Amino acid sequence: MSLIPNWAPNLHPLLVHFPISLLLVATVVDCVGAYRPSRASVRDTATWLYCGGALMAMAAYFSGLEAAQAMRVGPAESAAVTAHFTWADRTTWFFVVFASFRMAMSYIWHSTTRWVVIASVLIALGGIAMLAAAAERGGGLVFHHGLGVARIPSDGALWTIPGRTPAEPEP
Repeated sequence: MSLIPNWAPNLHPLLVHFPISLLLVATVVDCVGAYRPSRASVRDTATWLYCGGALMAMAAYFSGLEAAQAMRVGPAESAAVTAHFTWADRTTWFFVVFASFRMAMSYIWHSTTRWVVIASVLIALGGIAMLAAAAERGGGLVFHHGLGVARIPSDGALWTIPGRTPAEPEP
């Protein structure tokens, strides 16, 4: 019995919306915390949301990487997958590092000074812009190129990470 429903081409579409929602909510909570920086509970809530978002971003990243490497795509789709991969890569690792910083901010430094909180919110907003760029390109893969919802031509090549040689097909 597979955990992936029949309608889902792979695990990626089931996971991808969790980091988006968690990271957006974390940033909203962080903005509330910037308004009231003396409230450690708000800061810590945002920190845990960033950590959950970063973990789910890693799950979505690796499931998307696995899904993309199993697809045959034409040149236009390959360029679009590469653009989405590039933004997803940047965004995922940005939020992993940022969540680590937030853990230190919440539990090592216990920082609630206004300038640190505001700087953290501004950095998070930069990450949200990266997330939006990755999501926009992922949406383009689905709604413009039909990846995951339409049959891909069988004469396409397997997508590979830029700069790496393609894997040998399995017998």
